[in-house]
Amino acid sequence: MIADSTGPPPMKLPLVLPLPRLLAWPLLCGCLAAAQAQETPIPLSPDSSRVWDAALGMNLSRGPAYLGSSETKTRLTPGFFVRYGRFSLTNSSGFATRRADDVVRGLGVDLSRSERVKISLGLRFDGGRSEGDSEALRGLGDVKSTVRARVGLTWKLDERWRLGAAWTIDAFGRGGGNYADFSLTQEHRWSPSTTWSWGGAFTVAGTRYMQSYFGITAEQAARSGLREYHPATGLRDASLYASMRSELGDHWVGLAGIGFSRVLGPAAA
Repeated sequence: MIADSTGPPPMKLPLVLPLPRLLAWPLLCGCLAAAQAQETPIPLSPDSSRVWDAALGMNLSRGPAYLGSSETKTRLTPGFFVRYGRFSLTNSSGFATRRADDVVRGLGVDLSRSERVKISLGLRFDGGRSEGDSEALRGLGDVKSTVRARVGLTWKLDERWRLGAAWTIDAFGRGGGNYADFSLTQEHRWSPSTTWSWGGAFTVAGTRYMQSYFGITAEQAARSGLREYHPATGLRDASLYASMRSELGDHWVGLAGIGFSRVLGPAAA
């Protein structure tokens, strides 16, 4: 299932709407995946029986060139997901074989999982940002690539509502800083094979992250002609999103989503 469509953001589906200045812009994501899965509980102890499943497909997305950009880009990229026991590896947030999964991009491990609470640890590559990505970034230099570590918690409040929180840091100390994101999602079942969900999220970022992505040092100001700016810790963005998942058969799953996000606080300034 493919549809027209972040932010680098942290939400499962990127977000966006044309609003004034420094916003994330319209985005829809869609993917079609072939999956092989064993629907049995995930083992959390070494002696438990091993369980694996996997998915391979394509992602079509449209969104901002970078967080806060007024330029949009359309991307068609392959997506994959592999799980072995409590470990998972994927290149796309939300790309999973099981409806109840809360999967984020990168290498992940379930530290603790029950009917209602899941605590996970993840690692992912962050490609940073290149000043060549846009004319608007000329003179600001590159944001270095790094590896990010993420600790996340998902709390299932009842059969429909889910609360999420996560803290992500630059594991290599390459100037990426840290940020925390919080989300609230509600899920509905249309049919035995199709579900849809909607929710909201917001992100708070630390001073170092803000300076790297939204600040302008004296040297950058001299090169770019922009005014010097040193943002403090604060809100980065807030988002609303909706997504749909449909089981198309024993081995096929269709996913689609749309979201709207606005950059706020020190990032918007």
